[in-house]
Amino acid sequence: MLSIDSISISKGGNEILKDINLYLGPNEKIGLVGVNGAGKSTLLKIIVGKEEPDLGYIHFNGKVSYLSQEIHKEIVNDIPDGNDLTIGEYLIVQKGLDIQEWEINKFLNNMNMRDKSSDSILSELSGGQKIKVELIKILFEKSNLLVLDEPTNFLDIPSAQWLMAYLVNYPYSVIVVSHDLRLMNKGISKIWYLNDIKHNIEVYRGNYDDFLKQISLKDELLHKRLKAQERKAKRVYEYAKTLSGRGQTKEKMKAAKKFEQAKKEKEKVLALSKELLKSKKMRIQIPQPPTCSRSILSVEHISKEYVKGVPILVDVSMEIEKGERIAVIGKNGVGKTTLLKILVGKLSQTKGRYIWGKGTDVGFYSQEYEGLDYNQTVLENVYGLNWGDIDRRAFLGRFLLVGDMVNQKIKTLSGGEKTRLALAKLFANRHNVLVLDEPTTYLDFDSQNILLDALKEYKGTILIVSHQPQFVKLLGIDKVLLMPEEKFGYYKEEYIERVGII
Repeated sequence: MLSIDSISISKGGNEILKDINLYLGPNEKIGLVGVNGAGKSTLLKIIVGKEEPDLGYIHFNGKVSYLSQEIHKEIVNDIPDGNDLTIGEYLIVQKGLDIQEWEINKFLNNMNMRDKSSDSILSELSGGQKIKVELIKILFEKSNLLVLDEPTNFLDIPSAQWLMAYLVNYPYSVIVVSHDLRLMNKGISKIWYLNDIKHNIEVYRGNYDDFLKQISLKDELLHKRLKAQERKAKRVYEYAKTLSGRGQTKEKMKAAKKFEQAKKEKEKVLALSKELLKSKKMRIQIPQPPTCSRSILSVEHISKEYVKGVPILVDVSMEIEKGERIAVIGKNGVGKTTLLKILVGKLSQTKGRYIWGKGTDVGFYSQEYEGLDYNQTVLENVYGLNWGDIDRRAFLGRFLLVGDMVNQKIKTLSGGEKTRLALAKLFANRHNVLVLDEPTTYLDFDSQNILLDALKEYKGTILIVSHQPQFVKLLGIDKVLLMPEEKFGYYKEEYIERVGII
């Protein structure tokens, strides 16, 4: 159904994909994996015709539906705001889908939107809820091929679990990039592993667990081969040295041949060593923050209405002290992002007030990358930061923003690369308060753990929204704000069960 013939593409002088050849048959379920920045999103965009390769061709028969990594930005343009269009009208009338209202309601229920129906006004939904509506649209297009780039990034856990189970039973082909591939494990027929060292795709039959076992066994066998090859190269070289020390011409001729053989054996060692090269990882160390007052933030009875009479926040109050880690916990649509944006001055509240303590310097990480200028390069985006004695290029390198990549425009970067740049900008500014809205989105597991370790060492104050239970649990939370109850208090272990679930 889909064949990819000799695809190659470079960006900013860096080779991304090299001579990719793949085939996708009917009803196959493909998991595309690889580290952040390896080129997964680029490959998907080439498959759906959003980007042109430098070399090679795509051959596809049928209809394709595509969910991009930038869906949270695209829905602003695709889904109209500020009118009374309902979910049903959007899907049935505007998008022309053959779908009944009861089916819409069923899918909304499956997507953990039980308080919404086909009659709900689209413009009143949160960003996360609009993404769920967009997913419903894509699923009901019933295309021959679904191409989904990180579909679970903005979903709560029940919605992600339902979506992955749905994809397992989808009657046509699926290519999915996700950090939650275990949720779809049973249904995956192949793994396409994008090797960022070789810039090619390795195909592994079976599900994600099978892939992990195969890749581990492959590494183990390569290590054994490398050790054996190193021993052989050493033996040949030592024998050549022995022969060369003898005086006879015949022996010296033998020695020359053995030295040549030793050179070839050494080349084999180097070739095997390259097979074992691993992806570079971030090396984050957050600079020491400046001192500030003990009282960090006082929030008094904040409320917010986007539409008069429809409150998103009712009565939020809390007190945060220096060095505390605060988690805001609640399902999509209860106002978590709205609250953070009010506290950092991006939105105004309807009622109430908040006061930051003396000497506080607040840094904000937005899941929408609001602090990045998409038409500027990486370097242009970091001009004017409070770098102090930090070496700019070296600091960016710690976030894997190296070489010619620093001259790329932001709009050409992957989601993972944008996330790393946004984090680099945030940490370089030496804030003593970090307000983080879903900082792990688009980061692979290794990168999430590296970020976690850096935040655990950070000496400042953290206010965080995250849908990753393990990340929140290991961060060492002191207090929580539970939403929609708007209840503020000390952290309890039982609250972790609500992270990303309700």
